[in-house]
Amino acid sequence: MNKQKLCEGCDNCSKKSPLFEILSEDELTIVNKDRYSVHFHQGEMILKQGTAANTLISVVEGFARKYVEGFNDRNLILDFLKPWQLVGAPGVHNTGKHSFSVVAMTETLVCFLNVDNFNEVLGLNSDFAKLYIKLCSTNYGRSLERMVSLSQKQMHGRVADALIYLSKDIFESSCVGSIISRQDIADYTSMSKDSAIRILKEFERDKIILLEGRCIEVLDIQRLNSISLKG
Repeated sequence: MNKQKLCEGCDNCSKKSPLFEILSEDELTIVNKDRYSVHFHQGEMILKQGTAANTLISVVEGFARKYVEGFNDRNLILDFLKPWQLVGAPGVHNTGKHSFSVVAMTETLVCFLNVDNFNEVLGLNSDFAKLYIKLCSTNYGRSLERMVSLSQKQMHGRVADALIYLSKDIFESSCVGSIISRQDIADYTSMSKDSAIRILKEFERDKIILLEGRCIEVLDIQRLNSISLKG
């Protein structure tokens, strides 16, 4: 990653989020007011669960994970974040506190957007507001799917769901990158690390995936889909 300041302003940002492309110059000026960017190293906390939520974040470069800190030091990963995902709700818009934590998994550049300025632009541009509502609705729908997977599927089905999502929606490749650890798989599927590793090895034995170090290559997406459907 280029560690130079990459986000001097939303109006001329070469890496502008598609969400903000429909804004006028004046509206971008409002969004850019009080906005700042921060470069995070791997493992550094970007947002902390329970802290004041007065900003939304947009990942410009890099990769992060969003998770809930549970009981007995156990975490549940809610999602993996890549450019250009906007993160903040629901705490930003109701409790005023972040309801989850976000940590950088690689060198990551993040823009912090002032909530009041963002809400002002939502009121000025109905198309932008509709797009943001669509984004929130998509995230909500995915949360419902995760709820069904975690509460009603056996461990094999949950790991299959995780691999399908990671390969199709996050990495957009048959290869699940090495930045995803076995602990990440476990925390995403709500099981122990040992159980996650055992199921991955079973999938490899059945030639559904190939394990090469930390990389996971999906060999048979149809069988993963079948395992997912059977739960």
